[in-house]
Amino acid sequence: MIKNDFGLYLIITKPFFPYKKIAETAVKYNVKYLQLREKELCDREILQAASEIMSVTDRTETRFVLNDRADLAYLCGADCLHLGQDDISITDAKKICGENVCGYGLSTHNLEQVKEAVKLKPDYIGFGPIFQTPTKKKPDPVTGTEIIAEAVKLAGDVPVVAIGGIDGENITRVLNAGARNVCMVRYLMDSIHFETRVKETVEILNDYGL
Repeated sequence: MIKNDFGLYLIITKPFFPYKKIAETAVKYNVKYLQLREKELCDREILQAASEIMSVTDRTETRFVLNDRADLAYLCGADCLHLGQDDISITDAKKICGENVCGYGLSTHNLEQVKEAVKLKPDYIGFGPIFQTPTKKKPDPVTGTEIIAEAVKLAGDVPVVAIGGIDGENITRVLNAGARNVCMVRYLMDSIHFETRVKETVEILNDYGL
């Protein structure tokens, strides 16, 4: 197991609960990464949400991640910035963020993209979608679980976060296929049982030594 693996990665998208409640739960269960991904909010609303979240995560082991926007990550002082394949490069993002942002994540959707991503030395790589998911308006092709182990091997010391359609029913399939870090969006964000599901997911990951 790679020493940098961390288990659960949380993404906030249209949550049932307030941002502060989600951040408090993330800190409570020692979630290492908490990403804000709200594509339909205006810039002012994103910065306000970031402020609410960081009021909880500051000085904890939970890193606050902003999605896509290097400019807003710089302004709010996010711990990390997550970039997609169509966003600006990590190199350009660093020119904008300087030392205000200390970590970077990068989405990948196939093994070739994993190979290219590793060269940029991100803090972690997102890989998926593993299963079908309506979270994105233009979803990438489903990867399935068959190539997770190969993606992890290609990434070497860079943690790989499996993402896309993962829930309480299929998470063990993903872990058994070789994933050591997982992201669950709708399963957690859409539920009134958010904290219970986070707790149960963390327990499952602990059973796998994470």
